[in-house]
Amino acid sequence: MEEGAHAANIFRSQSDTNIGLSSSANSAVALAQKFIAEAIGAYFIIFAWFGSVEMNRLFDDESITSPGISMTWGAVAMVMIYSLGQVSGGHFNPAVTITFTIFHRFPWKLAPLYIIAQLIGSVLAFGTLALLLDVNLKDYFEYFPKLG
Repeated sequence: MEEGAHAANIFRSQSDTNIGLSSSANSAVALAQKFIAEAIGAYFIIFAWFGSVEMNRLFDDESITSPGISMTWGAVAMVMIYSLGQVSGGHFNPAVTITFTIFHRFPWKLAPLYIIAQLIGSVLAFGTLALLLDVNLKDYFEYFPKLG
């Protein structure tokens, strides 16, 4: 097998295999798996990234620091890509999905589904952080210009 073709098949979806259902049921299951994988991946990446930023802000001594935040985000992104990349391709970010779609590496018809899943995962992560931590919205939105 040509080396490039082998590399392209590394993240081939496991859900493409027949699991004993009809073709339409198989495709519905595969789409659901991809949707859930993208939502879970986006959730954990956003939760870890902004959770570490918020924890760094809460402690006055800045115990985590910028390199720690970067390492946290990178480690979680790596774990999510390795664990869920075979199911969905491991985009977890609308910018990645749009870029792959523009350069014809991803089908246009699946892009909205992936983006919706990523947005749902991100909103759920922020909601979880807001419940767990004392989040003051003024800390995040005070720099926007006033309307009127």
